[in-house]
Amino acid sequence: MLKIKVDDWYNLYKKHTFEFEEGVTCLIGKNGAGKTTLLSEIKDKLNDQHIKPFYYANEYSEKFAMESFIHSGNLENLARNYASSEGQNIRNNFEDYIPQIGRYVTNRVKYNQKQAIILLDGLDSGISLDYVIMLKKELFPLIIEDCRKSNLECYIIISANNYEFCDGTDCIRVTDAKHFKFKDYNEFKKIYK
Repeated sequence: MLKIKVDDWYNLYKKHTFEFEEGVTCLIGKNGAGKTTLLSEIKDKLNDQHIKPFYYANEYSEKFAMESFIHSGNLENLARNYASSEGQNIRNNFEDYIPQIGRYVTNRVKYNQKQAIILLDGLDSGISLDYVIMLKKELFPLIIEDCRKSNLECYIIISANNYEFCDGTDCIRVTDAKHFKFKDYNEFKKIYK
């Protein structure tokens, strides 16, 4: 179990200690509830403890991707992103990061670390439900299995407002650190009233 106490500089949370089980956890809450802020605080707390998480923020990756493509002269990817929808860009940019997640896990093993902690922010903005399901059924289990084979505790923490990410997944409402496991969409919808 991963237990993290955050500072809550913005006075967003009723509880300041968050507990995560191994595997995938979704941080849930209305827009503006503090999901992105919480992920950033978790990253900072882990760095303070010399535990390096892998951090992906969609908002920054899209901007960085376009600048990187321009500076590197990667016209193919620049044209790909320029001509794509927002959802497709999110998918393209995240897929460019997948090899980095693999290297992150490999380095955790190489340096005899005990945990691999992967923080993903804004991944559900505009991507298709099919892609969300693929991530949950293929990519995340692959990462978790690779970690298990290497005796690494694996935590994948996602900020999400998307039911498909939350379906069957441990969810934590950021405002009160309460855990949920939703039986269906109607149960999920109730917390957003």
